[in-house]
Amino acid sequence: MKQRHRRKQRTSNRWPRSRLITLYHQRIPAEHFMALTEVDRYCLLVLGHIHDELSWLQRLAFLATRGHQFTDEVERQGGMMQATMLARLLFGKLFEFQILLSPKESPIRQFISEFYQPTEPQAGTTLVEEILMQFENEAWIRVGRNKHFMHYPKLNDVRETLSDPTIEWHLEVFHGEVSSNTFYPTSDVLANYAWFRLVNPDEPMKGLEEALDMLTSITRLTLKALEQSIGYFIDGRLMSLSKNERVRLNVPSIHDQRLRYFLAT
Repeated sequence: MKQRHRRKQRTSNRWPRSRLITLYHQRIPAEHFMALTEVDRYCLLVLGHIHDELSWLQRLAFLATRGHQFTDEVERQGGMMQATMLARLLFGKLFEFQILLSPKESPIRQFISEFYQPTEPQAGTTLVEEILMQFENEAWIRVGRNKHFMHYPKLNDVRETLSDPTIEWHLEVFHGEVSSNTFYPTSDVLANYAWFRLVNPDEPMKGLEEALDMLTSITRLTLKALEQSIGYFIDGRLMSLSKNERVRLNVPSIHDQRLRYFLAT
């Protein structure tokens, strides 16, 4: 008994904690889905695609920002690189969603407005306007998308940052024994400062906090709009949400996960 207890204890120390979660699986027959209009099929599938990408990037960004667990300075820098890169990607994807959402005649906009909360038709319209207002109030997001989020900056985009005397421009390079562990942290300094300068030109380093607050707000609003409008549409047009099969998964806790730049091969 004692031996078995010790073996169990060693196992629990070695592997991350896990717990059971419940999913509710709906399988909607193809004939029901194909009976929908082309526009409804488009909205349903594209909004699901957007939701999954944003949700996954949001979780990766959370894991990447858990930098307090990094004990070495180079790992901290690698963690910062991951976090800011994922934030830029998430902003870029959000901006692409905003492009689909903005036109008054957009089927995506009409879908969310109609199905976000069918019992209160104005609720969906209000939420769409709230999401778009956040983008309109942050003009730097548009510039960031064109120069940093989905594209790489040209020389003119970073000239001011390259000549900024407040930045310590000592060049650091880490050469790994394998290519995947090579790291150029000073390059990320350039990318981040140039981005932060769009948010706060006078104090670029304060731009990160402002950007992340805005990122959190827009992402939460967007995911709520997508998941709820898809759910109400399916429940009302295709299949009751109560008609499902329970799926139980044993998954690790997100609090035990880490996203690390450096890995052994």
